[in-house]
Amino acid sequence: MARRSSRAGTDGQVLVIFAIGLVALLAFASLAFDIGRFYSERRFLQNAADAGALAAANALTRGETTAQADAKARDVLARNLVGSPNASNPSLPPTTPVYEAGHAGDANYLINGIVMSGSDVRVAVQSDVGYTFGRAVGLSTNTIVARARARTNGEMLPIAVRHYINAPGPTVGAAAPCSMNLNAFNDLLSTADTACLGTSSDASLRTTPSAGAAFNASSPGDDPSHHGPIISLVGQGAAPGNAANFRGFIVVDTRNFASASSNVFYNGVTAGTAPNVLKAKEAGWVAIGYPGPDFPPVTSPPDPNDQVGIMDGNSAGIVVDAIGQRYSPGSEILAAVYSGTTMTIPDFTYTVANTVTIGINQNRNNAVTMSLAKNAAFAGVVTTTSFADWGDPANPYGTTLTPITLSPNPATPNTTVRWATFATSGAPVGVHTIWIKGHSSSPYLTDHYYPVAISIGSVNRDFSSTGGGTVIAVSTTGATGTGTMPFSTGTGGSTFGGNVTLSIEGGPQSNGVLPSGIGAVSITPTVNLASSGTRTATITINGGTLAPGEYPLTVRATGTNSAGQVVTRQIPFIFDIATGATSNEYVDIMGFAVFRITAVNSNSIDGYAITGVYPDSKDERLHRGQVARLVPWN
Repeated sequence: MARRSSRAGTDGQVLVIFAIGLVALLAFASLAFDIGRFYSERRFLQNAADAGALAAANALTRGETTAQADAKARDVLARNLVGSPNASNPSLPPTTPVYEAGHAGDANYLINGIVMSGSDVRVAVQSDVGYTFGRAVGLSTNTIVARARARTNGEMLPIAVRHYINAPGPTVGAAAPCSMNLNAFNDLLSTADTACLGTSSDASLRTTPSAGAAFNASSPGDDPSHHGPIISLVGQGAAPGNAANFRGFIVVDTRNFASASSNVFYNGVTAGTAPNVLKAKEAGWVAIGYPGPDFPPVTSPPDPNDQVGIMDGNSAGIVVDAIGQRYSPGSEILAAVYSGTTMTIPDFTYTVANTVTIGINQNRNNAVTMSLAKNAAFAGVVTTTSFADWGDPANPYGTTLTPITLSPNPATPNTTVRWATFATSGAPVGVHTIWIKGHSSSPYLTDHYYPVAISIGSVNRDFSSTGGGTVIAVSTTGATGTGTMPFSTGTGGSTFGGNVTLSIEGGPQSNGVLPSGIGAVSITPTVNLASSGTRTATITINGGTLAPGEYPLTVRATGTNSAGQVVTRQIPFIFDIATGATSNEYVDIMGFAVFRITAVNSNSIDGYAITGVYPDSKDERLHRGQVARLVPWN
């Protein structure tokens, strides 16, 4: 009997495997074909969703309602959803939005519909695309989803427009409709008909401006019941009442005028940037809007983040020209608003003794005084408090040293503040530090701290330091800076008689806690004050991840003198990161408003308000001065 060939059996198996593999290969190839179709549909839908979201957001910037913006988006979608690459004929989104299961009402999970909230627009569209070759493996339809999100953002120009003239008001005999009398009180962010009524603190008789009728080039001021009075926005005629040299051109790259050395710089500007370079840089921002970082929402009373430096009035021409090149009468712009008064640093200061003495059992009520002074710009009152050294467990404050009370409190500078309560009862001999804090909430939040050494009993061997207020500065974040601090025992028999231990702590505003993110901090651990004279300690600080700004810190110096008495002093100093001094003149930003330009000439840009003033440049009521941009979905 003949034997069957094994080769023939192998060939048969190969044919079977080949046939199965060919079927699988064809299946994958057909699915790949379908997937390619889905990708093309997805791109088609995405283009339509992007166009729809931008159409709605742009409608909002024209002052249209959300219903009108929704209609505009649907009109654009209807035109963009025609001619899909797979002839799927996708439908417009439903009027009732559809969300992923379990996420009803959460815009992040929108899958079909149009949702608008404030300045945010979201559009999601769907298309059902049938499989071609995928049907062979039981697949019928794939739902393709595309989503787009647009947002309106303020495109602020680098100018500040006056809120009031001749404030606080009122104007004697003022009545509606008002006439624009530049010698009388006017609220330039109210309608022209009501601008002269009331006062800067009482707006009950005034009406907030609105866009009103379409711009009339032949008679720009023909709708005074809706728009504000026509004024000079920047340039000649825009001077505030107290500084004729300012014309509304602001330095929006410097902020925080809490003190003369605390200005923070942005956008490549440094303390050494020449004025002409700065003017040209900022005029260039007119073409693109201020590049940021965005101004934070304004607070009341203003804090230092709401403050910007001002340009000399002679510099305003460059920004007038730049605005004239980009805008024309009828254009609507977003600008910052200030009170109408320029400021120098409003500040107060205490003159406080470095050391105050008292016996171990003594009443010195009203015997210690402090001088409270202010500069010409300060218009508030100061509340004064005292508190103990946070890190001295032997501090008798609050036990054998009665808590100090102050009078008058609050106080109006310029005056004298007394330590109304200052008494001891069996207090230990030694020197301990307490802190005096002066606080004012107007014209902006201001806190000043002063260390005072309380010498109790007969402490004849002491030391001191003239290092208070030392500034250790670095030019960039993360850099390391060094500085020195002197310690002295004086001369003759007042030598301290031993070592003083030194350490670095946070400032009094944080109860000694170092700022979060600061890098390595060190100081010469001890100085030997066994003999008279001055010794110097070296301070080294790394900025770590701290942002630009000024950081109050404290050196704690403590030791036991040769008489066995504890002496503890605290010396405040500043760690400064990437700041520099500029002019001390500035304006407080009160908010933002939209203005319509009425005239452009070589000396000024004129216009009127078409919105009220609002603290956030992203406020939906400022849509007409904003621009629409696509942003990520999440």
